[in-house]
Amino acid sequence: MTPDAALPVVAIGPGTPLQTTPGGDVGAAPLQTTTGGDPVVVVLALAALFVATALSLYLAARLYRGYRDGGEPGMAVLGVGLVLLTTVPMTLRVALATTPGVSGTTRILAVTASQLAGLLLILGVVYGGR
Repeated sequence: MTPDAALPVVAIGPGTPLQTTPGGDVGAAPLQTTTGGDPVVVVLALAALFVATALSLYLAARLYRGYRDGGEPGMAVLGVGLVLLTTVPMTLRVALATTPGVSGTTRILAVTASQLAGLLLILGVVYGGR
């Protein structure tokens, strides 16, 4: 491509189109924005998230009470595994999504690590004979 040749124009979305470099890279991308959508759907989604979190904490508390009342140590481990599998990932998704500077990759890794730890604890109780 000669220096005098016009660069191709790329339209990313509403607004001013961007020019690409000779290597095909786009110059500067606009910030992405999102809207919440229908308020009823947003309220229902948040309510469902709250109910799921409350139920998982309730189950973990029941497991802990059973352990405290003379149950097997596996009951406490099962409760921790349940919290790591359900409550912590839901909380991380909301907390990290609203924290500036946290990348999508970091959020996915944190949630997946918590779920994996919870599953490993639960499997350890089920198959480990605790």
